[in-house]
Amino acid sequence: MVESGCGERVLFCIHGVGSRADRFIPVMPALAASGFRILSMDLPGHGLASKPADFGYRPRDFARFVEGVLDALDLREVIILGTSLGGQVGATLACNRPDLVAGLVLIGTMGIVPMETEWMVPPEKVSDGSPEAVRAKLTFLVSSPDQVVDAWVREESQINSSAGARQALHKAAQALNEDSVTDLQTERLLEFRPNLPILLVWGANDGWTPLPMGYRSRDALPGAELRVMDNCGHAPYFENPVEFAGIVEEFFTNQSAHTGHSQSATGGN
Repeated sequence: MVESGCGERVLFCIHGVGSRADRFIPVMPALAASGFRILSMDLPGHGLASKPADFGYRPRDFARFVEGVLDALDLREVIILGTSLGGQVGATLACNRPDLVAGLVLIGTMGIVPMETEWMVPPEKVSDGSPEAVRAKLTFLVSSPDQVVDAWVREESQINSSAGARQALHKAAQALNEDSVTDLQTERLLEFRPNLPILLVWGANDGWTPLPMGYRSRDALPGAELRVMDNCGHAPYFENPVEFAGIVEEFFTNQSAHTGHSQSATGGN
């Protein structure tokens, strides 16, 4: 678990497939300065987490896992900040357990509109931990290749080559490609959470979930707000953390002013 800040509003960050909790570290200082408490953790099969062969690795399985974590931490009404797979997980959780989720920040998200087949990343590319494959994946992730330094490639390769990582990431990527078409959360959000504050954030140069998905997602969720970040790819919170944090702070400040009460998230202890 990575944690920063001590504000009353809790942001629980959920990373994308093949990523891990520390991808959010660059944006944490700016979010903490805006009054948020930020938590992020590795999903099963990712990063330094365990990689059990019998875990489901589908978005709904990750949603149940995060649900258990929030219950164990006695957290309610958190704001889920989810990127790609993490967005689909967050949307699923928001419908399954309304008491746990007070808002969604969905970044280049899956699970709202169908993913086009030609945009799907082959599971083999996600799960390959070789330095060459990792460098190609990270270059695809961000808008500028200059950000992909040797130290980042080396660290990512070592972690994604650990015992069980290749099999877990392959299962997760394959399941995500399938469920990004067959397990959409749009109708459930409209039925069960019609008043849930939803912020969509997209990198203008996103190659993984291209910007047209952002516009379609906005159109599919009346009331959701879409913000597009220039010169950013699939991880705008990583590439321009200050701008990203400002967008999140502005959105939830406006939500609080509009509703007349805080969308804060506090623990029960």
